[in-house]
Amino acid sequence: MITNAESQVARVVGYVADVADVAERHSPESDIQRYSERLRRLSDIIVAFNVAAHVSDVVQGLGDELLALCAADRVDVDVLRGARHTEHHAIGVAPAASDTVSGDASEPLRIRLAQRDGSPLGELVLSRASAPFTSDEVSIAVQVAQVAAVTIENLDLIDALREADQRKDRFLATLAHELRNPLTPIVNAVAMLERVAGSHSGVARAKATIDRQSSQLVRLIDDLMDVSRVTQDRLELRREVVLMRDVFELAFEAVRPMIIERNLHLTVNMPNESIGLFVDPARLAQALTNILSNAVKYTDANGDILVAVHITADAVRIEVSDTGIGIPAEQLEHVFQMFSRVYDHGSRMPAGLGIGLALARRLVEMHGGTMTAHSAGAGQGSTFRLTLPRVVSSDVHHEQLLKVNADRSSASAELSDIPLPMSTPRFVPLVAGRRVLVVDDNIDAADSLALLLEREGHQVSVAYDGEHAVRVYAEQHPEAVVMDIGLPLLDGYEAARAMRMAQGGHSLLLIALTGWGQGEDRRRSQEAGFDHHLVKPISPRTIHALLVEHTRLAPAAPAS
Repeated sequence: MITNAESQVARVVGYVADVADVAERHSPESDIQRYSERLRRLSDIIVAFNVAAHVSDVVQGLGDELLALCAADRVDVDVLRGARHTEHHAIGVAPAASDTVSGDASEPLRIRLAQRDGSPLGELVLSRASAPFTSDEVSIAVQVAQVAAVTIENLDLIDALREADQRKDRFLATLAHELRNPLTPIVNAVAMLERVAGSHSGVARAKATIDRQSSQLVRLIDDLMDVSRVTQDRLELRREVVLMRDVFELAFEAVRPMIIERNLHLTVNMPNESIGLFVDPARLAQALTNILSNAVKYTDANGDILVAVHITADAVRIEVSDTGIGIPAEQLEHVFQMFSRVYDHGSRMPAGLGIGLALARRLVEMHGGTMTAHSAGAGQGSTFRLTLPRVVSSDVHHEQLLKVNADRSSASAELSDIPLPMSTPRFVPLVAGRRVLVVDDNIDAADSLALLLEREGHQVSVAYDGEHAVRVYAEQHPEAVVMDIGLPLLDGYEAARAMRMAQGGHSLLLIALTGWGQGEDRRRSQEAGFDHHLVKPISPRTIHALLVEHTRLAPAAPAS
């Protein structure tokens, strides 16, 4: 695309040079001045075409400029844009001259606009009553038309790429939603297995396997969505002062089941002193999880993984080394490219989607850090080194860090405002049961969640579409509603608005439980009246914790 545009510009520039040379050798001074002015105008047109954002701008500019450049009375431009048959039609008419021009009208100058493959793109028609167009004017018009045609085709290609990128984003969002829906009843089933497993080792192992693999699927889905956000700079960091040890605990918790499954030996060398970071703890933990997961996937069973932390006056260097398959020299520069995977030229097939390391590096860079890969070659293991700025005593956030340390013991005993993660192994004691309405068109998801909430002492009703949910709410006035967004008959947004309108003096906790997790989805759920927006799959413990918190803040109301 760019090469063709540059080729056209080069041709015009060559033509400009030839015309300038002829003008200088054969024309009087007045003609040289006229030619120079025309060439400057032609150069401006080329620049304007190259920076145009829309086809209509090119078409209009082409017509307007040729009116003056070729002294035309009228310029008509018709462009037919591919299979979409989108027509752009521009007409330019020169201002009426002060003197009446005599003589018969000359034949219009017709110039065919073509795409690179020769297929028609449109037509350019110049008309003038005074005299036929000179060969010089025809040549200039043809050259400008060629540059315009290339620019129009380039803009069409850019539009097509942009549309394809938007379709890709919509596909990923839909894919994540569709994958999260079946994961929800699986997570609920794991929670039920946890209750009945008891001392039965076979059931306990089955439960652990399902839990571990479900968590891995959730991470893959989240990575897919985050890749789209990162590449479009739509991922926002929620920074706070945290202890590095806490971030590591989140990452280790995520990969611990895989380490146990493969019987790997993990060694962590970390200074005893408290190391403060001003970061988004969830996103940094995600980056570390991806690095550790990469080490686990490419290290054979019974291998070693070493995590070493080194500190300087203003930075933290983290090194994750493994005894895995290593990185061949020819692949070392490509491991951070999207969808890149390491081949060891043996029996092992590349693991994963090839997005974990690319996403990890981008997340580290967003925190002001760097990330590099090192390996002595195939079969020699690998080391990933990342450096992050640290919070020091002179930092404005240091006092906040000290407060975090001081409040650690008391804060851990209280219910966090942030929903509990899927792996949290505790239930919050229930103060009083709530009347809860669960709404989901996935019957397995709705029924399994209802069963779990009933076992915790709640009175639960179930609805499988938005209209039924609104009717149930009007009849029973439950104190909490856990509702999907993509519902038949009436979607979750409209159902939530209807419930808020019918709420009256009743207390109502509205929780969106959905597979849609984009920023726009969260904004819409907040506008519709939801108190919380949870992305599937979510542990029943998280919903239980929110209900307990609601119980603590709002005493149970009498049944309607």
